[in-house]
Amino acid sequence: MKIKIATWNMAYWSHKKLLEEAWNYFLNEIDADFYFFQEARPSKKIQDDKTHIVWNEIGGNRPWGSGIYSKRFELSEECIKTEFKGVFTIANTKIEDKRVSLISLYGLMESNGATKGYAITNLHRLLSDLTGIFNGHVNGKRNIILGGDLNASVQLDPIQKNNSHRIFFNRLEDFNLNDCFKLTNKEFPIQTLRHPKSKVKWQNDYFFISKSLSKKLINCEILDNDNIRKFSDHNPVIITLNI
Repeated sequence: MKIKIATWNMAYWSHKKLLEEAWNYFLNEIDADFYFFQEARPSKKIQDDKTHIVWNEIGGNRPWGSGIYSKRFELSEECIKTEFKGVFTIANTKIEDKRVSLISLYGLMESNGATKGYAITNLHRLLSDLTGIFNGHVNGKRNIILGGDLNASVQLDPIQKNNSHRIFFNRLEDFNLNDCFKLTNKEFPIQTLRHPKSKVKWQNDYFFISKSLSKKLINCEILDNDNIRKFSDHNPVIITLNI
């Protein structure tokens, strides 16, 4: 069975008035089996579908969060002890005879202190919170699909004058989570984020899949068109798996 999964930072904070229009595009023009979203709230059309959507808002001055929606498959939320509820959301599902854990994750920027404006500090904490799941200490070994706007790229290490982003990606690899862009031999960087004041081709959005799924990956691509640019400064990333 071919499964298509899309992830998109929908930029709720800057395009709130366009959210329903963005969701109509996401759901109708991108025919996916699973939709990962960040910096968003669910469309009014799907927000009450409790068996097919899992999401949490971050709260405070962030009335948006990360989530997962499926038209076809039932989802059940998995909660773990973390201070980052809404920054990431975990949903479990079953595809054919495989149990799959889906994680929609956002690289939350620090808002205070010496690391204000850095996402990498929170990302390392997030990986620590998820270690039990990644290592199979919670409910055994899993098929894992993690996607989202990580606000992370090794492009940032020279700017921040350290290797913290490379170490972050190394940690993901150490958990046997493989970068779908690399698995499909895409040339780095693939631009997924457009800053109007920057000419750098920033790659912030990714999919990582567990080693058990890596040989089942068919494709990993980004979408870019005028509609997408109207709604967000991020491009959707789409993977196709033959499960």
